[in-house]
Amino acid sequence: MRASGVVGLALLATTTAAAAEEPSVAARPARARAAPTRRPRPARSLAVFEPDHASAPSYRYANMGAETCLAELAARQIAHTRVPEAPGVLMPVRIPESVGGVRYHTALAHAARAASPYEVFDCRLVLALHDLSKILVRHGVDDVVTFSAWRPPGKRWPEGRLAHRHPGALAVDVKALRGNAPATSGSSDAPPAGGEGRFALDVEADYHGAIGQPSCGPNAQAPTPPSDNATRLRAIVCEAVSERLFTSVLTPNHDHAHRNHLHLELTPGVPWRLVR
Repeated sequence: MRASGVVGLALLATTTAAAAEEPSVAARPARARAAPTRRPRPARSLAVFEPDHASAPSYRYANMGAETCLAELAARQIAHTRVPEAPGVLMPVRIPESVGGVRYHTALAHAARAASPYEVFDCRLVLALHDLSKILVRHGVDDVVTFSAWRPPGKRWPEGRLAHRHPGALAVDVKALRGNAPATSGSSDAPPAGGEGRFALDVEADYHGAIGQPSCGPNAQAPTPPSDNATRLRAIVCEAVSERLFTSVLTPNHDHAHRNHLHLELTPGVPWRLVR
């Protein structure tokens, strides 16, 4: 289809509803036929362009070749199994064991996890998670519950074509973090009274932010209401941001759709990062 045809279809789609409620143009006086003028909305981008973007781990991982990535997994002794077929994914793997001392998995039953598409990761994302594990271990986290990593593209996805974000297994949505640390307040899974024990940081319950607020940086606001869990969760996120482990980090502060998870993503070929 020619470009002019595409534009024409787009304009038709945006005006159909209005045309159904108003009299036809031909029935109006000639002076009413002029199209109303609209002020263009100012462009607004949350992306940050950094002159040294190529030195960020996220950039190096996102633009890594499949064999180079597998070699680095082996050098880091990260246990994994290769997935024979995953449309849209450069180098699909599963990580049934811990990665740098942290397990990453969905809430599915153990028997179902081995066949779930949501537990398929691109090799490059696993390297970023291995770096993230160093931060998590410092905060006592040893278990990460996710909603999904890979989300298979549609059945008509072209063979051999690579995808981005979840269809490319280059993003993971984190629901909760669990571990062993001193007792904290406000957790949805508080440790036993009287001392140390398991804790859980639930993103939806414990992030304590607000849509539109920066999550990290000089303009970020402290979690409201304050709690030990919210402080710990925010510290983990902002340490990952500071170390530039992911191209995009989207939190409950981004929009309502992210109210219950952290979206951590690698994006190949871009000079920017996005944090909200």
